[in-house]
Amino acid sequence: MLENSDIFVTGGAGTLGLAIAKRRQEEGWKGKLTVYSTDSTKHEKMRRLYPDVIFIPGDVRIHETLYNAMCGHDVVIHAAAVKRIPEAEWASVDCMDVNVTGSQNVCFTAIRAGVKHVLGISTDKACHPANAYGASKMMMEKIFQEYARLDHIETEFHLVRYGNVIESTGSVVEAWRNAGGRGEALRITDESMTRFWLSPSQAAGYVIDALEFTPGWIYIPKMPALSIGRLLEYTVGVDIETQRIPLRPGEKMHETLVTLEELARTEDMEDYFLTFPSTADEEVGHHPKEPYTSETARELTESELVELLNG
Repeated sequence: MLENSDIFVTGGAGTLGLAIAKRRQEEGWKGKLTVYSTDSTKHEKMRRLYPDVIFIPGDVRIHETLYNAMCGHDVVIHAAAVKRIPEAEWASVDCMDVNVTGSQNVCFTAIRAGVKHVLGISTDKACHPANAYGASKMMMEKIFQEYARLDHIETEFHLVRYGNVIESTGSVVEAWRNAGGRGEALRITDESMTRFWLSPSQAAGYVIDALEFTPGWIYIPKMPALSIGRLLEYTVGVDIETQRIPLRPGEKMHETLVTLEELARTEDMEDYFLTFPSTADEEVGHHPKEPYTSETARELTESELVELLNG
């Protein structure tokens, strides 16, 4: 779908936007790509790599600016969000304003602009949310599903839910490498903490896949997980000075991609799950027997992690 579409990415100067721009360049997609975000510094850095990308500074909370920029596009990928958990905990009003009100604004504006498809990027943090970021993403999912139920519009609303993009801006691997470069001890919470990991290129691939499914359903790839201790060992090594720190406000020991409550309305496919909205009456042919968590998921191997880091 994307190879012949004019694409608009909110928060598009981040890791996912860069991955989409890279794939577009490598595969020779025909349509235009527009990045819409508040970070003009990132715009300039990205422009050096992808000079044919259109960059528009703007905030998803400002309707007229968003509408003027969005008009003329076929697909909207909604990646803009307040993502860092500690900042979202301390500034929860701003987090909700961007992630919830901003998401609703994207949906409404897309309909007004005549966009064909809108994809919301969700996260494992939306499952049994323990922090403001997760709660805001859970509400983003609900908003997209409500708009997907509207039968008097032509715009379709899709969702994808995945884990942590490794080496994304602000990721733990980036923090460790920066600390190591400064000769500082590497800060680590609990070695047994687990997370789902994926590469930027995988995230771009999941975006492409998610647009093919029924609007309102959540596409959830079955991704492997890895403990923080193993991640440290595989990326930095074992003979390194570390500093133990407590869990950050709102942080979990393990993450979930499919909750216990979602099992009955989740289709278990070979490589992914499809979770129906709580308001849907679809029949599930084969649902998972237990929640899909980073504690019980298949462990990512060292060679697979190296591949993610190179991807």
